[in-house]
Amino acid sequence: MSTNTTPTHVTVLPASTQSGEATIRALLNAEQQPTVRGIYRDASKAPKEFTSNPRFDAAKGDIDLWSGLDFRGSDAVFYNPPPPFDGRDPAVFAAQTANNVLATLKRLPSVKRLVISSAMGSQHERGTGMLRLNHVTDLVLKKAVPEVVIVKPAYYYQTWAAAAKAKGTEKLCFESLLEDPDYKIPMVSVEDLGKRCAEYLLGSSEASKQRLRTVDLHGPRDYSAIDVHNAIEKATGKKWELVNIPKERLAEHFAKEVPELLRGDDKGHAPGRSARSGVQRGENMVRGTVELEDALQRMVSE
Repeated sequence: MSTNTTPTHVTVLPASTQSGEATIRALLNAEQQPTVRGIYRDASKAPKEFTSNPRFDAAKGDIDLWSGLDFRGSDAVFYNPPPPFDGRDPAVFAAQTANNVLATLKRLPSVKRLVISSAMGSQHERGTGMLRLNHVTDLVLKKAVPEVVIVKPAYYYQTWAAAAKAKGTEKLCFESLLEDPDYKIPMVSVEDLGKRCAEYLLGSSEASKQRLRTVDLHGPRDYSAIDVHNAIEKATGKKWELVNIPKERLAEHFAKEVPELLRGDDKGHAPGRSARSGVQRGENMVRGTVELEDALQRMVSE
């Protein structure tokens, strides 16, 4: 529990991402009742769920242009590095945006705590474009303020949202990126990420009381492609065909889904496989509480 006599003020940047929204939601529901500022490119798009709360303020800002990065009065900042979708190199973009955050933090000594939403495998310099983005961000910001927590979530359940919300009666296919459909990898809900990050931002966890801490966030258990397939069938009430994409077809698959620069150095290295190569289950690993089936059922109901 935070020992502050006044409510903690937290800035979330960018606020429009899944992880940003989950963290804001958890902060506004926290018993410490912090005040929260969410930074958006377009502040008018902030959800009414947040803007109707008197402890929330939506501010306009652009991390790319170093415009409107308003951390004034904040005790803590949450940062989830956004990817470039305009053809720029992810590592170059990450360096620019992370240094914009760093420069802003250096001007505001009130910020004592920084929580970064990173990714499994970000300790590697090479890999997918997204991992290079997280790798550079972590390096630039790991000493930005007195307390830094780098949270590395596992593969998000929300990745399967499109499948969970599928409509129609046509033949439905669930594509797996793992070689072995029985092999279990860490997965986690974005809700668990938000709750954990809120704890760290408010100083109510041991991880936030260390100079630098890396946390590997997993769900309550690991899941295989077959587990996901069965959970989607249960949530949707429909039959699905499980299709395994072989390694030699990964480049072709991601050419349709991901901009070239975000595919990284090894065009056959998929984000789904990075969950396998980046797994760490040491003392830094913590588990969330949201089960895959429960998360998919909520996606369907929404």
